Amino acid sequence: MIIAERRRLTDVARGAVPADLYVRGATLLNVYTGELYPANVAAKGARIAYVGLRDEMVGPRTRVVDAAGRVLVPGYIDPHVHPSTLTTPSSLARFVLPLGTTAVVADTLQFWELGGLAAFQTVADSLMTAPLRFYWMVRPHAQSRSRGEWRRFGLPTLAKAFAHPRAIAAGEVTRWPDAWRGDRELLRRLGLARGARVEGHTAGASGEKIAAIAAAGFTSDHEPITAQEVLDRARQGIAVMLRESSLRPDLVGLLDALETAPALASRLMLTSDGSMPAFLRTHGFVDHLIRVALERGVAPIDAYRMATLNPATYYGLDADLGGIAPGRYADICVLDDLAEPRPSIVIAGGRAIATGGALVFRTPAARLTVRWRARPDDFALPPRARYPVIQLVSAVISRLEERPLQAGDLHAALLDRAGRWVAPGVVAGFADRLDGFASTTSTDFNVLALGRRPEAMARAVNRLLDLHGGVVLVDGERIVYELALPIGGIMTRERVEEAARSEDELRRLLVERGYPHHEPLYSLFFMAADFLPTVRLSPRGVWDVKRSRVLLPSRRRR
Repeated sequence: MIIAERRRLTDVARGAVPADLYVRGATLLNVYTGELYPANVAAKGARIAYVGLRDEMVGPRTRVVDAAGRVLVPGYIDPHVHPSTLTTPSSLARFVLPLGTTAVVADTLQFWELGGLAAFQTVADSLMTAPLRFYWMVRPHAQSRSRGEWRRFGLPTLAKAFAHPRAIAAGEVTRWPDAWRGDRELLRRLGLARGARVEGHTAGASGEKIAAIAAAGFTSDHEPITAQEVLDRARQGIAVMLRESSLRPDLVGLLDALETAPALASRLMLTSDGSMPAFLRTHGFVDHLIRVALERGVAPIDAYRMATLNPATYYGLDADLGGIAPGRYADICVLDDLAEPRPSIVIAGGRAIATGGALVFRTPAARLTVRWRARPDDFALPPRARYPVIQLVSAVISRLEERPLQAGDLHAALLDRAGRWVAPGVVAGFADRLDGFASTTSTDFNVLALGRRPEAMARAVNRLLDLHGGVVLVDGERIVYELALPIGGIMTRERVEEAARSEDELRRLLVERGYPHHEPLYSLFFMAADFLPTVRLSPRGVWDVKRSRVLLPSRRRR
């Protein structure tokens, strides 16, 4: 903040200059002291100038918000967001702002893989003026290992990304085994993190391994799925983000950690991670997380701190965010009742931007279009008596079955986005009555094809390329479903609510064809995630994650 802005704030606080915005007659939840007491709030520009009972800073042009009988809490912060889960960051902003979320710490992976440093900088710069404050965690490596990875994620390039004013952490770091081993290349990249904040992904790491992971530089983690895993990480100094998402709705159980360690409430944060549009439409965003915590019996001050002051303090943003106090951004939720975290009015940057659940200000659109083409290849498997079958045992977790082909098995292939190679395989436990299916929502942003009929798979891929990315389902010769994701092959231009309806229809069609799990889009997304157990498709071929070996190699396309 420049000196001139400081002087304007002090002028308003003294009553010498009128405020731009004045919130009158409310009860303030002070997240610094834990108190509830009457207070008015005056803002000049984007920041708070005064909190108290005086009103001489109200001038003839001051906008006055009547908050009598209501409660003021800080704008909510999600510390770990994937901002392009089917929709664009601007669509996400339009949806979550009326729900009270005014800041997010977002992943850069999709933009980086589709357009490198320039794409990230373009998106980050275009969102600098959005009412939803986007901060960024910079990925230090690809999601799936591939040739030329360290060139794409080179140290000089990453250093330029970390120089962006909104880049505040490295993450998410999925390769905790490399960190545990002290891998030099990974540690060099983690060392670039501004403020030394490193957001980890330690799924499957035992409690005994956490000490070495923390020593490698991990400072937070959003992957615990039990209260014991929360404690294992917190005891080693790792700040824990408790997740409630469409894939892992675990928050109720994770909060049990507070029964063992009540003081942990001062370090915990709440995150929706990468929830799909249908989940957001049904439940909400950070407001939903706070509601779950309150219903679980968490004290209101602790529940609201987990979504405001705690993440702001962890990321070193507490001079700007996380509380209602002079000098902070005027990001405020006006609640009808402390027991209901969905606000009736949302103030962001000193402007009332949403009332009654509807935006009254526009948000800028960040568009990223990457042109690419791929073509279907021969989906035939090489002749073998037995194949390494990827058997899905849940929406995400797989096990390896080495056996002959059986009824219900699907042909599978990961195709290079530029059409240079194909990694064939066999998948079971997805949808055994699926003729042809193609998607660009895979974790490494290549083309995933599945089906029992190679001709239908090729038809699905061809239509997918016509759409410039998305999801396509084919029965025989007929296309029965398509979702265009023309922005980089991963994002639609639709609003969250419209994307949710498309997601509902896809889920219905896949369930009709035998899909047995609860989150098909994440099944597709993580089919190529070579850091999750036990076996995956990868650019190298069918990959045994546990033993780090190729079971069925990829090949050059003809």
